Amino acid sequence: MALDVKGYFANIPKRQLYLLIGVVGGGILAAYVYFLMMPLWEDKGRHEAALQKLQADLQQKQLIAANRPKLEAEIKALEKQLADVLVRLPEEKEIPKLLTQVNTLGQQNGLDFLLFRPTAPVKKGFYAEVPIEMRVEATFHSLGGFLDRVSKLERIVNVSDFKITPLAAGPAQRSGRSIVADLKATTFTFLEKGGSASAPAK
Repeated sequence: MALDVKGYFANIPKRQLYLLIGVVGGGILAAYVYFLMMPLWEDKGRHEAALQKLQADLQQKQLIAANRPKLEAEIKALEKQLADVLVRLPEEKEIPKLLTQVNTLGQQNGLDFLLFRPTAPVKKGFYAEVPIEMRVEATFHSLGGFLDRVSKLERIVNVSDFKITPLAAGPAQRSGRSIVADLKATTFTFLEKGGSASAPAK
């Protein structure tokens, strides 16, 4: 028995027919949105997020590329500064030579060394401090001359912990010396990566 669709719809009141058409149309529209449009919107959102990330990465790389010459120039300047500093930090093997140089400067300025004792190096990261305890008999003028010449050495030598006392009457004072000075001179040695600083030769 054939289904008379046209006759079936002809018998439905128009109001109900319009309502039925609206429900069916709404269902079709909802199915279209849910099964076709929503996945597309989700894909669109994912693609937009990925695009924004790529644009941010691109801007960052463009900024780096634009600043590259400046950064390379800064790196070269820092490398030169490091090289200049390392020149003033003797390697461990050069410490005895530097100590001899300091001792010689003292003698040339008329100092009489009663004590000249390098102590154990103190590690400070990529370099080590090498303290030298000194006690000398001198005049104010000769001590000042010695300190001035030490300050002009190519290598860094810091002098600290001064203690100056008058020299008691005796042969030393008769030789022209008038003070006894206790002081500490500190030089520095560059430590290679993984290297160590041992006590310098006395």
